[in-house]
Amino acid sequence: MQKRSSLLKKCSFAGVLLLGGSLLLSSIAQAVDYGYGPNPYTSRQQSYNPYARQQATRNGSAFWRSDVLGGTPHIKIVLSEQKAYFYKGGRLAGVSPVSSGKPGHRTPTGNFRISQKKLNHRSTLYGHYVSPRGYVLRSNVNVRRHRRPAGAIFRGASMDYMMRFNGAYTIHAGHVPGYPASHGCVRLPWHMAQIFFRHASVGTRVSVVH
Repeated sequence: MQKRSSLLKKCSFAGVLLLGGSLLLSSIAQAVDYGYGPNPYTSRQQSYNPYARQQATRNGSAFWRSDVLGGTPHIKIVLSEQKAYFYKGGRLAGVSPVSSGKPGHRTPTGNFRISQKKLNHRSTLYGHYVSPRGYVLRSNVNVRRHRRPAGAIFRGASMDYMMRFNGAYTIHAGHVPGYPASHGCVRLPWHMAQIFFRHASVGTRVSVVH
């Protein structure tokens, strides 16, 4: 009886190890799927840090290093990678996936500055036509191209944590499918848009490169 009980305990322990291992491998695989290799947080300005790697692996597609303090903020958006890098004084503080402008609505490249920040913002061009009671009558409209139905009201698309960096072009929270899909703005996942918004200020440099 004791042998049987001992065998059951060993099997249970082995099962826990296998489950834990599979979850760890799953997290690492997710990180690799988003383009992060064995050392996803290194840069020319920063050396290896095990804590940052743990954060990157846990979050998969994004990470933020709360231990990087002080320094002038700088946001770098790399269109070919569909990623945004947040630096503080030349040190990499975080990385986020983005969704930039789709063909026909390319996000312009260049060096800019954040000129406006707004926590809750709605687009004045893109959104939905809704009834007075709030029912969607026509979705994904462009007010310059789509005629408004009689009695309908235009409701602009939500652009929370908006940071304007080049005229109508902004960084904001939105859907990030893994490829360029916006009308020119740079979308970040909601949780990363919140972090970038909190750590950037009006005047922060924004570099957009291919």
